[in-house]
Amino acid sequence: MSSSRTIRCPRPASRWLEALPLGNGRIGAMVWGDPRRACFSLNDSTLWSGTPTTTQRWLTSAEDAAPIRERARELFQAGEIAQAQTLLEGLGAAWSQAYQPVGELVVTLEPETPSAGSSTEDYERLLDLARGEHVVRTDDGEHLTLVSAADEVLVHAAPCASGTRFALELTSPLVEEQRTADEHGLTVVLRAPSDGVPTRHGDMAELAWDPEGASRVAVVVRTRVQDERLLVACAIVTTWQGLGQQPDRPVAEALAEATEQAEAALARGEQELRRRHRDAPLPGLADVTLELADSEEPELLSTMFAYGRHLLASASRPGLPPATLQGLWNEQVLAPWNSNYTVNINLEMNHWAAGIAHIPGAAGALEGYVAMLRESGRETARRLYGASGWTVHHNSDPWGYTDPVEGDPKWATWPMGGLWLERELDSIASFSGEDPAVIAGRRLPALREAAAFALDLLHEGPDGTLVTFPSTSPENEWITAGGEVVSLTEGSGMDRWLLREVLESLVAKAQLLGRADDDVASRAAAALERIPGPRVGTDGRILEWHVDGPDEVEPTHRHVSHLGFEYPGAQHLSPELSDAVVRSMEARGDEATGWSLAWKTSLWARLHRPDKVQDLLTLFLRPAETADGERSGLYPNLFSAHPPFQIDGNIGIVAAIAECLVQSHRGEIELLPALAPILSTGSVRGLRARPGIEVDMSWADGALTALRLRAVGPGAVGTHRVRCGQRSIEVELPDQSPAEVDTTLKGRRL
Repeated sequence: MSSSRTIRCPRPASRWLEALPLGNGRIGAMVWGDPRRACFSLNDSTLWSGTPTTTQRWLTSAEDAAPIRERARELFQAGEIAQAQTLLEGLGAAWSQAYQPVGELVVTLEPETPSAGSSTEDYERLLDLARGEHVVRTDDGEHLTLVSAADEVLVHAAPCASGTRFALELTSPLVEEQRTADEHGLTVVLRAPSDGVPTRHGDMAELAWDPEGASRVAVVVRTRVQDERLLVACAIVTTWQGLGQQPDRPVAEALAEATEQAEAALARGEQELRRRHRDAPLPGLADVTLELADSEEPELLSTMFAYGRHLLASASRPGLPPATLQGLWNEQVLAPWNSNYTVNINLEMNHWAAGIAHIPGAAGALEGYVAMLRESGRETARRLYGASGWTVHHNSDPWGYTDPVEGDPKWATWPMGGLWLERELDSIASFSGEDPAVIAGRRLPALREAAAFALDLLHEGPDGTLVTFPSTSPENEWITAGGEVVSLTEGSGMDRWLLREVLESLVAKAQLLGRADDDVASRAAAALERIPGPRVGTDGRILEWHVDGPDEVEPTHRHVSHLGFEYPGAQHLSPELSDAVVRSMEARGDEATGWSLAWKTSLWARLHRPDKVQDLLTLFLRPAETADGERSGLYPNLFSAHPPFQIDGNIGIVAAIAECLVQSHRGEIELLPALAPILSTGSVRGLRARPGIEVDMSWADGALTALRLRAVGPGAVGTHRVRCGQRSIEVELPDQSPAEVDTTLKGRRL
C-alpha cells in the first residue's frame, strides 16, 4: 500500500476513512480520488461553533465556587470522598465548542463519449507525503490535487478532453445563506452553529443555529479549461478574527478575499501553482526522514513516521488553532468529543514530536494557542479557585474556554492543564539550539504564572507534604474501602510530577537569569522541599492516588498519566523507580486505544525495552476494522483508531519512534536505545537531540554504521557526550557545521 514517503491505494475511496488528507495549516481536504467524480471533504481550521461568549452565562461564579471548594475539602478530609466529588461537579457548568466541517466539493467529469475516460484497470492513487500532493494516474492522464500555502487555495487539475462536460457541486451540513453559480464557478456562504452542545448531551438536534453569534465561511470555486486540462481553484475564508476573538469579520470582506484568492490562483495556471506550492513547503516537512529495512512491517512503520509528520505540519500554522483531536480533518458537525482539544493528553501528545522530529509550524501554533489560554485562564483561576496565575481544565477550544466542563469529575475536575502545556513548551524549546539564557528569558514569565496558580492550589497533607486539591488522575477511578467508585484524590501521581517539573524549571531559569529572589521562584523553591516525587506502593507499582493500592475500577485503564515523569518527563530515574514503572506498565497491559499505544511505546522505549516496543508497535500497525468490530489499529487510510479516529495516535507514534532512536533527557545523546526488531536496520536524517543537535545516522542489524551531528543553534555549540550501548565518546561541536563521528565511539573527537 505504501513506501516510506508515499501512500498508495489501488482504487478510489468509497468512504471518508479511505480518503487521503491534504492541508496547508489552515485549509484541509480529504481527497477521495475518483477521476470521474472527484470529491473533496473540506475543512478550515478557523471554522468553529459558537464564540468566546457563547457559554459565559452558564459559568460558575466566584461566590458559588468558594463554598463548593471549601466544603468539598472538609468532606474529603472527613473521608466522605464520594460526597466531596459530587459537590465539585458544581464547578463545571458549561462546555467548549465544536470544530466544524465546511462541506463536500464534487467535480464531475462527463466525457462526450460515455465509454471514454478513465479505466479502472489502469488506476493508481498516491499521496506524496514529502510534497503534499495527491495524484491519481489513469490511462487518460494525471489528476493532481494540492492545498497550496503559497496561494491559499485547494487546486485540482485533471484531463478534460474536447467535448467533456464538467459540473461543480457543493453540499454542506451548515446553514446556507448565499449561493451563486455560473459558467466560471460557484460561490457559497455558509453559517456555522451558534452553539455546539457536546455529543454527550445528545445528537445534532441539540445544536443551536441562531444567526447571531455564529461564524460564516465563504467558499469560492473558479474553473477553466485550457490545453485539454481542467483547473479548479477553491478558496475558503471565514469570519475569523483571531484566537480568543469574536468571529465577527464582515461577511463581505471574507467573500471578497476568497474571490480574489480563487481568481488569482486560476490566472496563474496549473504549472505555476504547482511550482509555487513546491517552492513554499510546509515548515520542517522535508527536514526529517526515516528509512527502514525494505520489508512490509518496517516499511509501513517508516510510512507512519512520515505520515504523522505530514499530518501535524499540514494541520498547524502559527497564529491559528493548533491540530485538534482530528488534526485538520473532520466530517461531522458534532464529531466525537467535538473534535476540539482534550488537554489532559491529546493536545500535548499532538506536540510531543514537534521538537525531536522538528515540526516548527506546530510548535508556533501551540505557543500562540497557549498564550491565548493564559489570558482567559487568569479569570478562571481567580473566579473558581481564588488563585493567581492561570489554569485550563481538560477541554478547550480556540475561543479560550478554560473552565471545567459540565460533567463527571473524573475528567472535568482537573485544573493542571496549564502546567502540562507549559511543560510541553519547555520541552519543545529544549530542542531548539537557542542559548539557555534566551530560552529562560522567554519562558520565565509564563512559568511564573503557571507556578503561581499551582502554589495557590496546594494544601498541607496529613503527613506534612504539600498536595494539590482538587485532584484526579485523568479519567481513571478507584474504589474506596466502603465500596464507592470515585476519582477524587489529593496530590495525584500526575500532579506531583507536573508540579516538580514546572517548579524545578522555574527555579533553574530564575537562577540562570540572576532572579533567584523572585517571589514566585522563591515560593517554588520552598515548596519543592515538601512536594514528594514519585512514590512506590506496597505492590511495587507507582502510586496513582493518595491511597496505597486501592481496588481499581479498570486496572488496564488507557491513561498512564501517573507515569509521565518517565515519559514525556525528563527525569533520570533510580533503579527502584524504573522497576516500579515496569510493574505499573505490566499491570496496565498492552491492549489500549491508539493514542495510548503510542504513549506506552514511548514509555517502554525510555525503559530500554525493545521487546515491549515491538509488541506495542505490532498492535499499533494492525488493521482497526475486523469482522468482530473496531479496535485500536489503523483504518484503510492509515488514520489511527481510538476507535473512532483520533489523530494523537498518528502523531504520538512519531515521537515514540524517535524515542527508540535518540534519547537526550539524561544529559547525553543516546543512540539506538530501544531498537526493536522492526527497527533493526535503517537510517534517519534530521532528528533532534537536546539541546539542539541534529542527528543523521544509519545502522544495520542493530549496529551503528554512520553518524553525523550538527548544532542547530548557538546554544548547542560545545562538547557533548554521545552513547550507543556501552560505548561513549565526547564530541566537540565548535560551530554549526556538520561533524562526522567515528561509529566505534572510541576516544575523543576534537
